Amino acid sequence: MTTALIFVGLLSLLLLGVDIAFAMAGLGVALILSADLSPLLMPQAMMASMDNFILLAVPLFILMANVLLRGGAGNDLFNAVQSWVGHWPGGLAVATILSCAIFSAISGSSVATAATIGTVAIPAMISRGYERSFVYGLLAAGGTIGILIPPSIPMIVFGFVMSESIVDLFLAGIGPGLLLTAVFVVYAVLWAHFGGGQRKAPRASWSERRRATLRAFPTFALAILVLFGIYFGV
Repeated sequence: MTTALIFVGLLSLLLLGVDIAFAMAGLGVALILSADLSPLLMPQAMMASMDNFILLAVPLFILMANVLLRGGAGNDLFNAVQSWVGHWPGGLAVATILSCAIFSAISGSSVATAATIGTVAIPAMISRGYERSFVYGLLAAGGTIGILIPPSIPMIVFGFVMSESIVDLFLAGIGPGLLLTAVFVVYAVLWAHFGGGQRKAPRASWSERRRATLRAFPTFALAILVLFGIYFGV
């Protein structure tokens, strides 16, 4: 009954146009006041919910993704991947998907992945004649890799709620994540080959590839470090 009342109350506030943050906060305060609980229980419950190393990883992963977004890591990563595959049919689309897959190993968030890679991939693809609908659809699809390739924030929350091993969930997400990446890459190549209408990017020289890769090396190293820390318990 309580769950139904919470759902109805939240839905009613949202339909009235109340912002989500204020709707959830107001409903929470109303429930606390109506429950006739001791005032001491609220700070204790708040501290107990924060004192969990598993859930602490969620805001830290989001923070790291935002730092990389503001620091231009997505630009370096995309340019490095593009230097290797940009001359393929649909090369920029392939670079977008591969960049999303690599960045997913850092952020664990679909939104952060799409936002970081999209800042550089969208203008680059549109300037090469890619259709806007294809660009936005591809980026949205590439962002979904962020919840499969570990570390995945939804997997962390699911594992905590269901008392499942986070490492086992992460290991289970690698295969589907890589498979989905391969499917998107093949689709991008076939779409470009059978009349995408875009212009190919010029083939990068070996010196350009080396410079771009070295510039993006900290991002690659961070992805490896995060995965190493997860699987080896560092």
